Amino acid sequence: MLWAFLRRDFQIASSYRSSLLLAIAGGLFTLTAFHFLAEMVGAAPMLQAYGADYFSFALLGLAVASALRSLQTNFALRLRESQADGSLEILLLAPVSTFRVIVGLAGFSVLSGLGKAASFLVFGAWVFHARLSINLAGFILTFMLAMLPFAALGLFSAAVVLILKRSDPFTYALDTATYLLCGVLYPVELLPSSLRWVANALPATHALAALRGAGLRHAPFEQLLPSWGRLILFAAVLWPLAALALAFARRHVERTGTLPHG
Repeated sequence: MLWAFLRRDFQIASSYRSSLLLAIAGGLFTLTAFHFLAEMVGAAPMLQAYGADYFSFALLGLAVASALRSLQTNFALRLRESQADGSLEILLLAPVSTFRVIVGLAGFSVLSGLGKAASFLVFGAWVFHARLSINLAGFILTFMLAMLPFAALGLFSAAVVLILKRSDPFTYALDTATYLLCGVLYPVELLPSSLRWVANALPATHALAALRGAGLRHAPFEQLLPSWGRLILFAAVLWPLAALALAFARRHVERTGTLPHG
């Protein structure tokens, strides 16, 4: 089932080559803007703890935030599209779990988002000479652990959309908080203490901290362990909540007959 969805969405995406070119151009424009911004900022003393110049710091923050955002938002976005075109009702009538339906709908979009984020890092290192010092095994393992809570958040958002049949405002609020509070473009240490407390309650803060350690300072595993533990704890809390939300949402639409997009 998942392969069929991936093949269909790939065929659709490949028929719109201009969109791919625009996405590449947009990425290069963003990197260029941050390259010149980094030239203006220079060697900020606060970034010494990260072992990086500002461009490298921001590059990794943008790439990671973009990748995690694709997990957080695409499940709900693709589900809403399927509601609007009337195909969701047919899919949920099949003897397939809600989880598999949602993953199938969003699978290509999520993979595409991960690919775009990876290309961000490649272009940044190749074209703009970002100073990356990557512990590859630590970086990959950290990213896999970071995906878990964000996928759970994305599934929870999809459950809300399934019930409300409209965009989930919680997702947009969380997305905004990630960029403002979690250290995507500036260190968390710049925030006042009250906001740092909020930042530490968000999984993106710990994901970015560990991925910057593995990606900018070649941090060994033992330095990444505290962040891994926090990410696992977030996943352990959020996955059962997401599973309950999806089960409740499906029972709700089946009981009330509100599945059709109407």
